[in-house]
Order: sequence, then structure tokens, then C-alpha cells
Amino acid sequence: PDQNDVIQARKAYDLQSDNLYKADLQWLKGIGWTPAESLDVAKVKRAGEILSESHYRQHPSKLKFTSLSDSMDLTLAKNNAHLMNKKRYTEAWEKDKTKIHVMPDTPEIQLAKINTVNLSEKMYKQGYEELKKKGYDLRNDAISIKAARASRDIASDYKYKTAYRKQLGHHVGCRDIHDDPKMVWCMHVGKMQSDREYKKEFEKHKAKIN
Repeated sequence: PDQNDVIQARKAYDLQSDNLYKADLQWLKGIGWTPAESLDVAKVKRAGEILSESHYRQHPSKLKFTSLSDSMDLTLAKNNAHLMNKKRYTEAWEKDKTKIHVMPDTPEIQLAKINTVNLSEKMYKQGYEELKKKGYDLRNDAISIKAARASRDIASDYKYKTAYRKQLGHHVGCRDIHDDPKMVWCMHVGKMQSDREYKKEFEKHKAKIN
């Protein structure tokens, strides 16, 4: 019975035996068991916590988390806030601007004063205002008045005669009114403006319309 082939045969028989197969189940009968701590239940609970809307939207103060005060991100945020602080940025200038004294004869100050005078409307009109206060003498026989009148008369007479001389000889040699382009043009304009000519064609054809 202790031969190898007998031992192997006995093991094979035990593996194929239905009684031995169900023997493990027999001693479990009547023993209570709850699946609360099983692997599948734990998976479901964890998935429920992950997908929970209330846990997802809870306030950050309720989260169990502690941030180190000397962490890299907090240190960087502090340094950025320090650099971007406008009050600290202008603090040095606010202290120095009450202590700095600018000499009034520096080239920049002199240039600024000159530019102010050049751009001042009051200084621009000052000479004219003073001249108005003093008054002026404008006589009819002043040389400037006489020269202006003479220039005006010469220009007026010259322009008048220039237009007249351009028209001289243009009407010479015309045999009839149709040889003069200006007269033909005037007749044409007169016909266009004549109400009689405008209605003449209508009077001819109004009785022929079917």
C-alpha cells in the first residue's frame, strides 16, 4: 500500500471524489457570515466616496490637510506678494522725495521754464494786448492805406479789362446766329428750359396712342 503507484492512484481518487470536494462546505453550514468587509463591498464603498457630490463640493476647511509654512509654493507666493506690493514699491520714493533738493539753475529746469514761456498763450498774446492798451493811429491818408487802395484799384481794373479783352474778336466774322457757339449753346439751354418745347412732342403723339 505504500508503493508509489498506489499512493498516486489514491491521491487522484481523492481529487476526483465528490464527497471530499464537498467536505469543506459541510463544516461551513450553520456558521454565520456577513459580506460587510468583503473586497467587493470595500470597492463599492470607496467608489461611492469618490463619486459623492457632497464630498466633492465640501469646503476646503473641512479637509484634513496641513500645509507646511516653509514649503516651496508658499515661499514663492510670499516673495511674489512682496515684490508686487505697490506700497513697498513706492515707500523709498515717498521718503526720498521730501529730502531731495533740485537746484533751480540746472539745464533741465531752465529748459522747462523756457518751454513753458514758449507754450504759454498768455505770453503769446502779451505783445498784442499791450499794443491794444496803447492804442494806434490809423489815418485815411496814411501811406499804408493809400498803397492798399491803389493796389486794390489796379487789381480790380486789370481783372475787369482782362476778361473784356478775352472776349474781343470772338464775335467777329459770324454770318448768322448758328456760327456763334455761345449763341447756339444759349438756344439749346433755352429749349431745354422751355415748357412749350417740353410739351410739344406730347401734344403731337397724345392723339395717336391706342
